[in-house]
Amino acid sequence: MTAEAGKSSLFRQRNFLLLWSSQSMSLFGTQLTYVALPLTAVVILHASPLQTGILGALTTLPFLLFGLGVGALLDRHRRRPVLIAADAVRAVALAWIPIAYALDMLSISQLFAVAFVVGTMSVLFDLAYQSYLPTVVGRPRLMEANAKVQVSESMAEVAGPGAAGALIGLLSAPLVIAADAVTYVLSSVAVLGLPADDSPAGDQGRTDATPSLWTSIREGIDVVRHHPVLRWCTAAAVLANLFESALLAVFFLFLVRDLGFGSTEVGLVVAVGGAGAVVGALFVERLTRLLGAGPMLVAAMALPGVGYLILGSVHGASAWTVGVAATANFVALFGLPIFNVTVISFRQVVTPDRLLGRVNATVRTFAWSALSVGSLIGGALGSTLGLRGTVLLSACGGFLASLLLFFSPLRGVRRLDEDEAAKAEADADSAHLTDTEELSESMGGPR
Repeated sequence: MTAEAGKSSLFRQRNFLLLWSSQSMSLFGTQLTYVALPLTAVVILHASPLQTGILGALTTLPFLLFGLGVGALLDRHRRRPVLIAADAVRAVALAWIPIAYALDMLSISQLFAVAFVVGTMSVLFDLAYQSYLPTVVGRPRLMEANAKVQVSESMAEVAGPGAAGALIGLLSAPLVIAADAVTYVLSSVAVLGLPADDSPAGDQGRTDATPSLWTSIREGIDVVRHHPVLRWCTAAAVLANLFESALLAVFFLFLVRDLGFGSTEVGLVVAVGGAGAVVGALFVERLTRLLGAGPMLVAAMALPGVGYLILGSVHGASAWTVGVAATANFVALFGLPIFNVTVISFRQVVTPDRLLGRVNATVRTFAWSALSVGSLIGGALGSTLGLRGTVLLSACGGFLASLLLFFSPLRGVRRLDEDEAAKAEADADSAHLTDTEELSESMGGPR
């Protein structure tokens, strides 16, 4: 899954450059909102721990409600128009927050509504993007392309929160959210420059009647359920997201109320965590080759628990505690891009194009649904155990994802090979497999 030697940089390919630019702009803006939205709830609207948990849950709940259906529909329709429409709607929804704030009519219920709309559009965009990327760069270069996008995301996590903290101090959190709306407008303009794509050679290309939506959804679920790598990685992602989102539900409250950090210190902590993600994204291919894919995935899933245990031990506001909290966030986020780039690239490689929307949707639905559940759990725990207790308990729970991979067959896997992926795609294209057991066998597992 690595780029072939001698190939020119993907940045010299116009279509990838446009798609990467689109993602990079919106990712930077998203990081502004990542800090500004909860701080709007906490500082301006005086939200409770339960309300911040609900706010986080509403951002990811649409994956549970709509993810599987969206994935099936994306395997029947073009993906580029979906990318453009999703960006446009997100821009309009986020623009309402500064408008309502200026009119002195902003409420927590409006934040809930905006979070849900933006989350719904993120379902459409993320699934369409992951299904559209292979047509832009080709499957042999997906690891390289995903790594570059992950670096952009991680760099946005460095620059965005720091900029958000400074801007919130100068202006206000709702006005900073307006900048995110602008980035979504710019992102949609960049996607407009990409070539129109064709509908996937999927269900409507068959000679028999087009199957029902539920039949198409079930086929995507069965692919993940029977594939020996996708099954274990999806289960690990569910556990990791469950406990991480429980912690993130009280993360800003913990920094502001328990530790006494201001917006500048909060931005610094989040930015240093983003630097950890940048380093992880930059070295994902080297570390995977050095340690092996399986051992690297096990280690990557253990790091968030280590980092957040350190964070939970911090007391008081001082230069030292800010440094420790920032270092803890660095450790916690270092392994996430390693897991994401490796697993997403493998999933895109092994899945035939006619199934890619559904397989992406299945994994995202289960993994992101755990984010919604975890946010609600975190909000409830914050109201009962306290903020520090929630951080420590969530950190301990995060180790379960690493333990799951450690006791799975993935522990001894050195590489996730693309040879089986090519075989799977050829088999699927020639036979249009419908039997899920046969499809599972053709897709194969790691060597």
